[in-house]
Amino acid sequence: MNVLGYLPKSFSIFGLEIAYYAIFILTGALLALFLSSYAARKKGYTWDFFVTVFLIALPSGIIGARLWYVIAQWSTEFSDDFWQVFRIWDGGLAIQGGALLGIFAGVMVVVICRKGMNPLEAIDFAVPTILVAQVIGRWGNFFNHEVYGTLVNRSAWGFLPDFILNQMVHDFTNPEIINVPLFFVEGVLNLIGYMAIRHLIVPLCEKFKIYCKGDGLGYYLIVYGSVRSILELMRDGEFIMGKSLPASFFMAIMFIVGGVLFIATLHIIDHMKKNDFKRKLDK
Repeated sequence: MNVLGYLPKSFSIFGLEIAYYAIFILTGALLALFLSSYAARKKGYTWDFFVTVFLIALPSGIIGARLWYVIAQWSTEFSDDFWQVFRIWDGGLAIQGGALLGIFAGVMVVVICRKGMNPLEAIDFAVPTILVAQVIGRWGNFFNHEVYGTLVNRSAWGFLPDFILNQMVHDFTNPEIINVPLFFVEGVLNLIGYMAIRHLIVPLCEKFKIYCKGDGLGYYLIVYGSVRSILELMRDGEFIMGKSLPASFFMAIMFIVGGVLFIATLHIIDHMKKNDFKRKLDK
């Protein structure tokens, strides 16, 4: 029995339709805001430091996510119905595009409105928490009945509760064959990635004095790019953006390369500054 298949994708309050998809995205974003604010507070900044950043970065991220999806799916979904572009409550947000535009908008807010903080430090507080937002946000895909993995035997995922597995059934004439619960896999990997960045990678780099402010963005790009490069190979063909061109897979590789280059650039600049400072002292 496909239990969730009988539940609507939204509910109504005083005539206003609210999509579960939107609730999970907003919940994830608010959790990321809390974690960012908590990290900043530990360094002496006020709790409300990231509120303005959040109010700009969140809608920017949603716009970026929708734009990337629309561009990748234009010929298959939107070319015949332009107004479909604005129906984001039906799903269709490419998180990679959202992360890029959201991060860019957030950094611009810090540069313009938060003169007392190094933008690279703000990046370290906020960017890795996007992984946590994605953990929660992917449940929106679950309730929206989208983004499935390839077909497998149900027993391979028997450790998951039935309310998840029932939703993953591909054909109810054969309930033992399900789609891989891709949203769940990504959620687990993102959570592991976030914990690794916050509690393993950063502490180790700081301990061995090989950490630069801003590295958090590079770590995020590498971790999420790695996660997505794995997931895209497990994705059901129906949910591959670009169809003939797996846009998300190539974007994932670009994330990894971009993260490595960003970290390398920061460390080269830092090394040059230290050498320049040392030469001045020697004089």
